[in-house]
Amino acid sequence: MRAFRYHQRGPSVSPVLEDVPVPPVHPGELLVRVRCASLNPVDWKISDGNFRLLVKGGTPRTMGSDFSGEVAAIGPGTAGWREGEPVMGFIDPFARVHGTFAEFVPVPAGFVARRPEGVDERVGAALPCVGVTAVALCNLARVGDGMSVLVNGASGGVGHVAVQVARARGAVVTAVASAARRDFVARLGANDFLDYQTLSPEKWPGGFDAVLDCVPNLPRSRHRRLLKRGGSYASTLPDAFTYTVDPLLNRLGAIRHQAVMLRPDADAMDELAGLVRSGRLRCEIAGEYPLVDTGRAIAQSRVGHVAGKLVIRIA
Repeated sequence: MRAFRYHQRGPSVSPVLEDVPVPPVHPGELLVRVRCASLNPVDWKISDGNFRLLVKGGTPRTMGSDFSGEVAAIGPGTAGWREGEPVMGFIDPFARVHGTFAEFVPVPAGFVARRPEGVDERVGAALPCVGVTAVALCNLARVGDGMSVLVNGASGGVGHVAVQVARARGAVVTAVASAARRDFVARLGANDFLDYQTLSPEKWPGGFDAVLDCVPNLPRSRHRRLLKRGGSYASTLPDAFTYTVDPLLNRLGAIRHQAVMLRPDADAMDELAGLVRSGRLRCEIAGEYPLVDTGRAIAQSRVGHVAGKLVIRIA
């Protein structure tokens, strides 16, 4: 099979497309024939050598986290699946050396969801990581009806879904993006808009019930001013505070700090599928690349300012 992978990590490493054996499927896993995958910045950041303390397993390593396709083989101890069944989901890129930029990938069954009607292969590949992350942000910040929510990085992969999930829950959303993305986030349902290029964070309005930081790049010193007392800041990236002082400060302080630790969530997938079916959520595809051109997709992601997701067509 073809797989886009690398043999050592570092900023000067260039992953390449190689012919490799189909990986074995172990107990508790499904072997998925991948039709589409999608690119997340974490994919190339790991290959660059970031997150070394979090990454398990060595090299060679195949890139990619999200996937859609169908079940090709069923490992021992995995009941309730059938070969050929359309599926979608993601793998943990920190723990798995076999990524989804390949024609086949073994996936723990808990990370696999049945692809519902109304979700095509491209959306099925683009939505899982960013969608589950967006729902997790809203859950951590307790986003609900009538709340005022600031979404930082509102035009990106996670951000553009977070805007829609928050709006579907009845929140009033202020989107932060560049001026060029103003119409884009407005079409997603954002009520208000802030241009980060002309208005620095210290000049943003305050008094929000929740801040969903999808970049994340808001200095911790700014959080209290942006939030009302009892408000929540939720980030896509855990840091040292997440595991040390925040659990205590969240009980004693004026605001709460939370961060997403991405894991499979069947309820989140159900919420996302329902929103797609009802027309209240769309996952924007900013570009599609064949597997042989994955390097070009990575280059585009590195530049940034991608509105939505980049999809890799495997087959």
